Amino acid sequence: MTTITSRKPWAEKNTEKDVVKLRVIGAGLPRTGTTSLKAALEILGFGPCHHMVDLFKKPNRTLEFIPAYDGENVDFYKLMEGYGSTVDAPTCDFYREIHQAYPQAKIILSVRDSDEKWFESLQNTIGSVATDNFYYFAVYPLRFLRLQSRMGWKCWKRWTRYYDGIKPSMHGQHNKRVIDENKEGDVLIFNVKEGWLPLCKFLEVDIPQDIPFPNINDTKEFNRKILLGKILGSLSWIALGTLLILSIYIIMKIFMTEY
Repeated sequence: MTTITSRKPWAEKNTEKDVVKLRVIGAGLPRTGTTSLKAALEILGFGPCHHMVDLFKKPNRTLEFIPAYDGENVDFYKLMEGYGSTVDAPTCDFYREIHQAYPQAKIILSVRDSDEKWFESLQNTIGSVATDNFYYFAVYPLRFLRLQSRMGWKCWKRWTRYYDGIKPSMHGQHNKRVIDENKEGDVLIFNVKEGWLPLCKFLEVDIPQDIPFPNINDTKEFNRKILLGKILGSLSWIALGTLLILSIYIIMKIFMTEY
């Protein structure tokens, strides 16, 4: 594989007094190859890369993003400390605010082949649970999933307000908004099918040798986690119900014994 001339090797880490600085901001919507882009950025040394999946591992971060969806002032500089890059929601919804906090960071707008392809992927994953009352009820006993679902509602509400409804054209509307909000050349419009070359050229790093560009289709994994969440949530409800019934039985047993 050929390489491009760059200012720094792809494996170089950006540390200043061992503090990771945010250098790349992903402005693309979810379901635009963000999982593959996350992996690629981390291979290139721009990690850790913040992605929606981080909120499963760190539920308290959800509580830090919800105020932003509610229109409150959030210190995005502090919120993004420790990350070298961002992709996916919720950060894509606040890419401008994050860029104001980190003005030297480069912006990447990940896109799909078409509005229709994007919407199909959205419906098959996020759309199936974002406004699903049953899912929220099922996972309620599990704090990290309850918070995740709550933020999903906030995200969905914001999209409904910002765009002409959540439908295929939202993809194009979002992309146009990002492009219009920035100077020409300041944003890389990137389809993960393009591979390393445009990404590395924009970030001014060498193309990794003998490392294929990540191609991660996480639809099945996403739906597997959703199903697992429903199962675990339902089991938690059953356990709580069983505990309640047992507690009532013991109390009644004690009461009847005494009287």
